[in-house]
Amino acid sequence: MNKYVRWSLTALGISVIVVLFSWLYTTAELASARSKGVYASPEDGMLAMADKYYAPDKEVTILYAGTNSFNGRQPHIWYVIAEIHASARADGSEMGNNGCDAPGSYFLQTKQGWVHVPEGAFPEIIGFWMKVFGMAGEGQAAPSTNWGPNQNPVFCR
Repeated sequence: MNKYVRWSLTALGISVIVVLFSWLYTTAELASARSKGVYASPEDGMLAMADKYYAPDKEVTILYAGTNSFNGRQPHIWYVIAEIHASARADGSEMGNNGCDAPGSYFLQTKQGWVHVPEGAFPEIIGFWMKVFGMAGEGQAAPSTNWGPNQNPVFCR
């Protein structure tokens, strides 16, 4: 067998394995995320997380909710930053600076709605493959809560 044919078949085999693994990983992560909640908007998802992880006396302010890319290129991958003031976290642990935390999290839009995907699950890679496999929702390129030009980049002051 010609070495070019052998290299071509090897490259084709590796490509098939990468695509198959990517489909399996993306499908499994989205199923896991859906089982934990599907939200009408990324902000609703962040508010649901605040309800779950903070004491009932919490005060939540969404500071940013928009695409993770600067140019809105992937409108189905959003990052949400909130500022949460509360007496304690739901597990009883102490809050951060001044009784405040500033969590940020990824939300991906599927055809069923928005789901939370933790950073450790590689949400940008999942989002890329969602688009390739037709699993991504329509998305929105413009932020719903934009980072203001005069907004202080230091959280929890």
